Amino acid sequence: MRPLVPWILAAFSAPAWAAMPAAEQNALVKQYCAVCHTDAAKNGGLSLQHYDAGSRDPGLAAMILSKLNNGAMGAAGNGVPAKTAQVAWLESTKEQAAGAEEWFVSRQSETVSAGIVRAVPPRKPDSADAPLYRLLLVCNPGTRVGEMQLTWSPQPQTGRTLTASIDGNPALSYTIEGKESMGNGTSLESGHASVILNSDKSKQLGLPKQSLTVRDLFPGETVEFPFDGLGKDARAELSKCF
Repeated sequence: MRPLVPWILAAFSAPAWAAMPAAEQNALVKQYCAVCHTDAAKNGGLSLQHYDAGSRDPGLAAMILSKLNNGAMGAAGNGVPAKTAQVAWLESTKEQAAGAEEWFVSRQSETVSAGIVRAVPPRKPDSADAPLYRLLLVCNPGTRVGEMQLTWSPQPQTGRTLTASIDGNPALSYTIEGKESMGNGTSLESGHASVILNSDKSKQLGLPKQSLTVRDLFPGETVEFPFDGLGKDARAELSKCF
């Protein structure tokens, strides 16, 4: 995949200020997002019940920003914030998404996680929106239990088969089937916006040395996640699970 072009990098550029305090962002996420993105439902592969805007996670912020920019703000049926609050929320989330195109490693309790986001060209000629893919690896080195998750935004999918391959090796297929219900109990359903590529129950993909390539989640679309930029310490920890 080609390096991120300037217009994609600009989407992750951070302003020199925080437009909205973390506590106010947390309140908005709780009211408008976490009601559907619960621990139990994990719609779109995300749980936002315990979201904290004060804890840096550029990849998560980038995915939230993409969803907010594509209609998710009112999807829970709770209306939308006032216009001024919307603008400040979006600006603050954009600021937090700075650096999402690079590996972000986090260590919490007994687990280590590493995430990275890649953008692809707009799927419609008249659209300025860059669709996003996020790859997230989570590992407990002590138990050697881990999970490799692919998420994307916008446009949930169902009835499609994507392929994933590491370092140019033969690709494995993953079929996206069925629909998911909103976590707030409404009857609204959508396709899926996440898939598990590797878990303790299905160790299909190893830890790439150079890259992981995903193809055809959307017709003719390819996204490549570089692994040569993953730090040695994180690689050593993650290799115990993958």
